[in-house]
Amino acid sequence: MGMKQKIISPSRPLQGHELTGLSAVVVNYDVFIIDLWGVIYNGKNVFDAAFEVLLKLKELNKVVYLTTNSPRSRDQAITVLEKMGLGHHLFTELITAGQKTLELFEMYIIEPEKKRPLHTLFIDHDRVCRWGERAGLIESRGVEKADIILAIHMDESLLVPDPYVPLFRQAIERDLLFVCANPDKYIMEEEIKRARVGILSDLYRAMGGRVMEVGKPHPIMFEEVMTAHRGKSTLLIGDSLVTDIRAAQYIGVDSLLITKGYHREEFHSMADVKRGTIYDTYGIVPTYVCEELSW
Repeated sequence: MGMKQKIISPSRPLQGHELTGLSAVVVNYDVFIIDLWGVIYNGKNVFDAAFEVLLKLKELNKVVYLTTNSPRSRDQAITVLEKMGLGHHLFTELITAGQKTLELFEMYIIEPEKKRPLHTLFIDHDRVCRWGERAGLIESRGVEKADIILAIHMDESLLVPDPYVPLFRQAIERDLLFVCANPDKYIMEEEIKRARVGILSDLYRAMGGRVMEVGKPHPIMFEEVMTAHRGKSTLLIGDSLVTDIRAAQYIGVDSLLITKGYHREEFHSMADVKRGTIYDTYGIVPTYVCEELSW
């Protein structure tokens, strides 16, 4: 049995306080919003220490929301989690960027003045999106007849998106809205860097196009959580300062940064790197820091 940690009082102002495990602060929070990739799993395998944390939080009757910038719908993503051994009994709810995007289409919040179905130019390299019909979308083979662009998934090896420039020029000439259902720019799969469609959002915006991103760090991802648990102490746990910790800042809750994920190289590759320098680079400091999500 491990050494019992001293519980850190919530009244003590903290910035970047290092933890060896979540048990040191768990008593201070009622609601936990936990990122999946880089915190709970690496895309292939669930981390044993993180799985233990989910079991402990369940034993303590804590409210646990898992969150991801995956463009999959909630039901589709839950099926994937169950295959990995993460049954719905381990968490209260799952929030995905894809589900939020679907809901925004269903509510006519995205391009409300355009008739349905929307002729959509999909950027979906592996055909991840299975909710297009539910959203009132029909695939357009080219820019000429498209009403909108929906970015879901791209060639993960394309770390520099220059090949999209000619297509984007045509789309911007027609003033097409670029909807991004995954604002992540990159993810780390073990030691390999993979591209995500968030880099296409940046390119389209830089070229002068209209962009709508749905997912972390945008507060719309957490509207239901914050409404349902208004007034309860909440901790958001993630591995990205850009998406997770920034999201915590936007919605006004404490945060725990896992340093072994997205920022692994920055935190661990050079021994002389000062964490304050990293925080200065991104303009944000987490409440707590931990190498991995463990108890």
